[in-house]
Order: sequence, then C-alpha cells, then structure tokens
Amino acid sequence: MEVLIHFIFQLIKIGILASIYAFIFIIILLIIRKLKPTKFLERVKTQKIKSWFISGFLISIGLFVYAFSYWGNHGLGDGPMIPIGHWKTVENTNWNEYGYLKGHKTSDRINIETTRFKVTNDKLCGNLESWFYDFENSYFVLDLKTDKITEFKTVTEYDEYAGKNKLPKSHEFLSFEQNYRNHWGGIRFLLLP
Repeated sequence: MEVLIHFIFQLIKIGILASIYAFIFIIILLIIRKLKPTKFLERVKTQKIKSWFISGFLISIGLFVYAFSYWGNHGLGDGPMIPIGHWKTVENTNWNEYGYLKGHKTSDRINIETTRFKVTNDKLCGNLESWFYDFENSYFVLDLKTDKITEFKTVTEYDEYAGKNKLPKSHEFLSFEQNYRNHWGGIRFLLLP
C-alpha cells in the first residue's frame, strides 16, 4: 500500500513539475522570439497552450524516466535507497536503522549491513552492525571503484586508517535517514521527482 501511495505521489509531483518547467520553457521561447523571430517561434506564440501541453508532456516523460533511473530512484514506499556511486545503492526496509548493500559480502560471507556510514572519495565507510548477524569485524571501507573491502576489528584501528587515508572518522558517520535526507533533500527534493 505504501508503494502505491508513493507512486501516485510521484506521478502528481511529476505532473506539477512538468507543468512548471513547460511554462518556463514557453516563456524562454517567447523571449528568444522577440530577439530573433523564426517560423517555429511564431507558431509557439500563436499556439501557446498547445506548445505548453506538448512540452509539458515530453518533460513529464523525461522526469518519469529519470525518477526510475539509477540517479533518481530513491525507492518507493517502505524501500528507500541511496545511490552511492558506481551503480551501487545502500538500501533500507521500513525505515529501520539498518542500511544494506546487496552483493557485497564481508570476510564472514554476510552482506554488508550498517547503521552508520558515509561515502567519501568513492569509498563507503561505515560500521558493521546487523539486527540478525554478528559480524567478526566492527568497521569497513569499501572501495566503490574496485569493490575491495577492508575490515577493522576496533574503532581505533578504523580511525587510524581513516586518518592516514583522508577518510571520515567514525564519529562523522551518519544514520541511514540522515544520509538519505542529505542526498535527496533540499533543492533536489523541490526540483526533481
């Protein structure tokens, strides 16, 4: 049910954004027409509503495609996700505190689960914490380019490594919800679906 409600919200938001962007596009075309009139721009002036509708429809298709692409997909309903680069995402279920990265296993052959993390310089750094599994190590750094994972038993080991490699210290990690809001909030929330 949450997925359906969020999908309907996305469609409404795409419609509103497309209408606004189409209006701005028509205004820009009319300004350009005053500076350099062409046959096409004269047609836009005489058929403003039709031009607005067609451009709004095309923009809404573009926004819809973007909303479900890697860069725009933030999950529907109770399945939020954050793209972290190199076609990888940190996902979550039901907005609980655990984020997980599918397809990347720790040294004890368990998918990465974390409650606090940060992405810096194409590296995902975080703690290893799960509600179900007990990890052998406590912290990790995943190189998003090479998929190489480095694990650390203690916070001291991790913080020493982070200091030497210009990575965030453990106290700089953020929760899934904070990372999600930082990535998807602000101007991006207002201007994109």
